[in-house]
Amino acid sequence: MSECPSSRSTEVEESKLSLTRRNLFSSIAIAAGALGLAGVSSSAQAASKKYKVCATKDIKVGGGSIYRISSANIMVLVTQPKKDVFRAFNPACTHNGFQINQIQGKNMVCPIHGAMFDTTTGAVQRGPAQFPLQKYTLTVDNKTLYVTIAS
Repeated sequence: MSECPSSRSTEVEESKLSLTRRNLFSSIAIAAGALGLAGVSSSAQAASKKYKVCATKDIKVGGGSIYRISSANIMVLVTQPKKDVFRAFNPACTHNGFQINQIQGKNMVCPIHGAMFDTTTGAVQRGPAQFPLQKYTLTVDNKTLYVTIAS
């Protein structure tokens, strides 16, 4: 005896349809989550603002300076660890929040407990700080440095 191909085919189609519904709802949930995260990312970018900091000539190679961005009410520590390589950080030491005020070699130094941070990455080089300095996005446009800060 042979089986009826149409009934077997219908069972398979129903099974596929059932899985497809589940997959559809899962896909919708994933897509909704992704859209939500994309919306948050877009909002964060829209909330960021670019501020003029200084001229590139104001930062010596191997050195750095601290600037107040009045309109954003923040301080920015700008370094030039190598020629034409500029970095920007929040100058508050991650140990107790005191302002870093000097550079020794390739390190930014907190005056209170001596914590040291790399001038290129902001990574901790010596404690008591355990976390790197907060980095800011820094761009160069026509020999002027701009920092982008999320508001």
